[in-house]
Amino acid sequence: MRICYIVHSQSHFASPYIDHFARLGHEIHLISFTRDPLPNAVNHHPLPHDCDPTKSPAAYVRAIPRVRRLVRAIAPDLVHAHFLTSNGLVAAASGFRPLVVSARGSDVHNSLRSRGRHALIRWVVKRADLVNPVSVELAAKIAALGVPAERILCLSQGIDAKRFALPRAPRRADGVVRIVCTRKLHRPYQPATIVAALARLAAAGLGFEMTFAADGRDATALRAEVAARGLARCVRFLGGYRPEALPGILAASDVYVSASLWDGTSPALLEAMAAGVYPVVTDCPANREWLGGVGDGVLFPPDDVDALAAGLERALRSPEAWPRAAERNRALVRRRADRDTNLDVLGAHYERLVAGAGCGRGRGRGARGGEASAAPPRGAW
Repeated sequence: MRICYIVHSQSHFASPYIDHFARLGHEIHLISFTRDPLPNAVNHHPLPHDCDPTKSPAAYVRAIPRVRRLVRAIAPDLVHAHFLTSNGLVAAASGFRPLVVSARGSDVHNSLRSRGRHALIRWVVKRADLVNPVSVELAAKIAALGVPAERILCLSQGIDAKRFALPRAPRRADGVVRIVCTRKLHRPYQPATIVAALARLAAAGLGFEMTFAADGRDATALRAEVAARGLARCVRFLGGYRPEALPGILAASDVYVSASLWDGTSPALLEAMAAGVYPVVTDCPANREWLGGVGDGVLFPPDDVDALAAGLERALRSPEAWPRAAERNRALVRRRADRDTNLDVLGAHYERLVAGAGCGRGRGRGARGGEASAAPPRGAW
């Protein structure tokens, strides 16, 4: 097949799809609003600059004619866009079929609070042949938008669990607990809440070393907050990391923390679980699919500094619980979140949709100026 992905190349989940299906011999094209190229794909950039959907959403609307022309030129068998807003919008507006769109979390949670954005994602999913929410919670919300069950595939892309099966680093002799967060330093992931909770641990005299591994648009403000709270000696920022370094970063950590307000199925959590790192994460439905908070990690209410501090303290004071949780969590990820298995399931749906189109490469509806897509709802942004 010739598969066209519309997804930001900087998204951590973009390359696994591309690499998997390229390895199977498919021809992969990538339309990305960030200009970092990815290997194993023919890279296309509709805009001469990077575009952040949180800062310039109107740029996606303006790019629709350009994306439509790119899709026609690529003439794929199938288009798959990630995030119902931004990439999903331009994919649906291209008019190409068959179309797969993935709902990943914030694109749904944020949109349901706004009448205009609610109308936008409803418009997108109504035009998709398959909607792929990555968690059960998101699947229920997609169904509530009027998408029939036969057009919903609830499936995470999973992770390459084998990469994270490294021996655990021994505990530090001085008792200092190594905490890590691999989420981006963006407000929805609440890194400032983590810093506030760390300040309480320090005030209680608990020894820890915190590593923020990723970068993000709030990094400068977060560094200033760490300094203002007197935590510079026990909090470090890696400023980002290469994917091949992640297994080692996790293997050298004891506790994983994420304070995200909500989630789809978080690959970062699955990676931490596969590495045997003890998780302390938000008590939200998507995380409840993987953790119960008893014997496997700690769950705390979102946006609650006191609860996060208490959860971290509980984790730091209970190192005897870590090995059993690691064994349980690693087995669960191997069983339910193996990337090759999950993406092979997705690939079977790709083949079904392409066969059902029955019109040959590049002749899907809208691919060569056939059916024109209706304009997206006004006022969505």
